[in-house]
Amino acid sequence: MKVIAQTSALQEALGLAGSIVATRTPKPVLQCVKLVASKEGETSTLTLLATDLEAGLRYQITAVEVEAEGEALVPADRLAGIVRESSDEGSLPIETEKEACHVRGAASKFKIFGYDPGEYPAVADFEGDGDFEIQAQALSEMIGKTLFAAAKAHSHYAMSGVLWEAKGKKIQLVATDGHRLAQAKGSLAKAATSEVTAIVPAKLMALIQRVVGGEEVLSVKIAENQILVRSARAVLVSQLVQGNFPKYADVIPQQSTRKAAVKTSDFEHGVRLAALLTNEDSRGVKMSFGEKQITLSSRAAETGEAEITIPCRLEGEPMDIAFNPAFLTDALRVVDTDEISVEMSASLKPAIIRAGSDFLYVVMPVEIT
Repeated sequence: MKVIAQTSALQEALGLAGSIVATRTPKPVLQCVKLVASKEGETSTLTLLATDLEAGLRYQITAVEVEAEGEALVPADRLAGIVRESSDEGSLPIETEKEACHVRGAASKFKIFGYDPGEYPAVADFEGDGDFEIQAQALSEMIGKTLFAAAKAHSHYAMSGVLWEAKGKKIQLVATDGHRLAQAKGSLAKAATSEVTAIVPAKLMALIQRVVGGEEVLSVKIAENQILVRSARAVLVSQLVQGNFPKYADVIPQQSTRKAAVKTSDFEHGVRLAALLTNEDSRGVKMSFGEKQITLSSRAAETGEAEITIPCRLEGEPMDIAFNPAFLTDALRVVDTDEISVEMSASLKPAIIRAGSDFLYVVMPVEIT
């Protein structure tokens, strides 16, 4: 294999591959990235493959000149470090000799010992049509509105992923960690060929946000306990999370006796201010909803007290309720509407935050003594 690759394109590709490559594994080949150089007519392509046996990436670089086709399997961190430190150079020649990879800069040369490319596990490719298509920016925004609510560590394994449900031209994503639930709805660019339900790992969803963007349309396929996502430059693949996702519809309150409309920026700022004087023992911010304003207060024995008022419009009787401020700011930072509604029934029952018709957030209150 002999190629001359644009340094910036190679650096971006290796950065994405590095987020998948296993860092701790008894199998050295899983710490590697596989390079496949191919040429068809006047078109040259360098494909990078990375996998940790659960998630995988195929990423194509077209800003490359392939002088000799071939394959290489090299440690991802070593190659990424060399490319990163060579970022001031426009392009880098890469050439293989048996299982060694040579990289030459203007005033440097490296020889990286690699492995037999045939030892690398297969990374599934996206073949045929997908089950549905979705605009990349729309999916990225939906991921941003739900991924933060997925469980980081939980005995209920299914809650570590995000539920995808697609039917017709509609799609929704749902995430929960048992204390809060986020739901985002969107439209498909191409209707689902059948009803789709899958629990997608958080790792793949974070990678989707890094790889895709703009106006491109993504194809998505669910097959054999796998999800595959194809963009113009990449194919992402991952095992699905197994298990039963909680019956989220049972968690969403169907009726609320109080509804407050409040400016998003005011509410977020007020919560952040009140949170400044909380501590590990007193993480709650009390909120007193009145007809025209909300009074947010917090207190901790060692830090002091805070009280902030912000305007609102309340339908229903005044009431007090308290929340973990971190749970609120997580949601408010992804809201893209100027105003939200907060729906409540009682001080110890879950509340709903709505932003437009496409985002819903259920959050459990905390008890303030």
